[in-house]
Amino acid sequence: METTTVEELRRLGETGATVINVGSHAGSREIRGAIRYRPHDLLVPERLALPLAPEKPVVLYDQHGNDAHTAEIAEKLRANGYRDVRTLEGGFAAWEGAGGPTQEPSFEQVVPPVRRDQVQELDRRV
Repeated sequence: METTTVEELRRLGETGATVINVGSHAGSREIRGAIRYRPHDLLVPERLALPLAPEKPVVLYDQHGNDAHTAEIAEKLRANGYRDVRTLEGGFAAWEGAGGPTQEPSFEQVVPPVRRDQVQELDRRV
């Protein structure tokens, strides 16, 4: 599993990395500019059709950088064509501890369905 440090994430942010909060709980703050997905929603579908640029680095994080789902999600994204997927060492706690900018939690993003028969399932959740 490829990881990145807080300092590396700061540098990546200057060139346009996508930062995704995949923590099991939203928390009261998140990394500024991050988007949030429910871990289960990323793990269940075989294929992912996310509105992310596959050529840009993707950095995943959870609260402390030790959630098993985060590593699974990273592998899933790689299998779906995202070339540069990393996890943040120490998670949000490390980012916050280093004085990284934060924001109120963003709205949880919905994983778009790949097949038509998944649309109704999505509608029930929303």
